Amino acid sequence: MSPTRALPLVALFLVAALGACGSPSDPIDAGGEPAATTTTLDPETPVSSTPGDDDGSQTKPHPRVVEPHPGQADLYPLRWQKIDVGEDDRTLAVHFTSGVEPCYVLDHVDVAYRTNEVEITLYEGHDPDDEDTACIEIAEFKVTKVHLEEPLGGRKLVDGAKHRD
Repeated sequence: MSPTRALPLVALFLVAALGACGSPSDPIDAGGEPAATTTTLDPETPVSSTPGDDDGSQTKPHPRVVEPHPGQADLYPLRWQKIDVGEDDRTLAVHFTSGVEPCYVLDHVDVAYRTNEVEITLYEGHDPDDEDTACIEIAEFKVTKVHLEEPLGGRKLVDGAKHRD
């Protein structure tokens, strides 16, 4: 083969070889699809995003359903964040944030019926049988169901713990 014919073949080989190597700006996974990229940051850099699903949408917390367990120690009123009213106008889903059991346990829910409002008060304490348990400081989204003795009937829902602060 003459040197003039070999030069285009060598150039073609080099272009193909370099193209197969890819570049850091266009990573490809094993299936031939674009791969996710990572960025290395200083460990002290604050996080400025929220966790999301694979499709990029925001995740919504899924509260843990809890039932009251009467008999807890050192009770105190606990604020709730929101209440969803059921179609029957008597079933409430009371959403609140609390710690993990056995250190933070829902004891009971008080309901006070008034002319223009219904006051809902959550009471929380700790399990008296687990006095020597180390309590971690982590929040947990929770929800408890409350069944009203009478329909809400358009009355305002009031957080009883706010009145006790």
